[in-house]
Amino acid sequence: MSEFRRLLVNLAEDEHRGELLQKMRRLLTPDSQVELFSCVYSAGLDSSHLFDADGRQHAIQSVLRKVEKGLQSHMDKLVQQEIEAGADVYWDRDRAEGVVRKALRYQPELVLHALEPHPRVLSQLLAASDWRLLRQCPTPLLLSKTRQWSERPRIAAAIDPFHLDDVAAELDQKLLSHATRLAAQLGGELHVIHVFNTLPHSAIFDEHLVVDYEQLQKKVAIEHRQRIGEMIAPLQLEVGDPCVHLREGEFHQVLPKLIDEQSIDVLVMGSLARGFIDRLLLGSSAERLLDQVSCDLMIVKPDSFHCPVTEF
Repeated sequence: MSEFRRLLVNLAEDEHRGELLQKMRRLLTPDSQVELFSCVYSAGLDSSHLFDADGRQHAIQSVLRKVEKGLQSHMDKLVQQEIEAGADVYWDRDRAEGVVRKALRYQPELVLHALEPHPRVLSQLLAASDWRLLRQCPTPLLLSKTRQWSERPRIAAAIDPFHLDDVAAELDQKLLSHATRLAAQLGGELHVIHVFNTLPHSAIFDEHLVVDYEQLQKKVAIEHRQRIGEMIAPLQLEVGDPCVHLREGEFHQVLPKLIDEQSIDVLVMGSLARGFIDRLLLGSSAERLLDQVSCDLMIVKPDSFHCPVTEF
């Protein structure tokens, strides 16, 4: 099983650097390659009337050098551990786009990013940088919260084998693969989660089906168990294993409780492209869960994902 060797670590000045750096160190292997990155911007400086064009550019370069010097100290510690490391700083008004542009250039296997605290409603309407990064990042993205991982981290893949299209079905296999890789790299424990819904009684209109509603529920549950069993068999797992969790209910209600019950450290889940109206009104499963779950999230895109940010 291959490891996540090439890491891009987004270190913003005003976020929990210590926790993020500690998680990065947990991921290091002897052949790791690490790029420390920071995207900075000051609207006051960029629009200041105190400088002419040359003076403004000089002031911006001074800020960039200061930030890069801070990254350099962390980079030097990695180099002392014989880890291949570098540091880079961008001046960009849009922090999310800056990270995505860097990812397109550096081509990491995993991007590490510390989440900013943000009001749920405003983050939906104003498209805060975390949300845009979740939607646009072309590589697997680890969204880190302040909680540290346990000594033997529990890594859970949230899958749904009843997708109606091939792209989503392929994504499930990718989620299992990435969760397995991460668990192996951290010396952790792999978990598999599937939350499903049987038809509510109000949705049954055929009188014969109403009579057999309980039997119908059992049939749907059996089908889900069988499909999950087929998916996890190559991992030497079975539905009855303690690390395989099949729960009935609403995904956004059941999953946060399950994560707390099982002390999950990282939830690996997919993110599919959606239109603007869908994102505004509903959001993806990953977006809706971002503020609800207590653990870190690894967001994985399908192979066919097209990044909306163009490299320059």
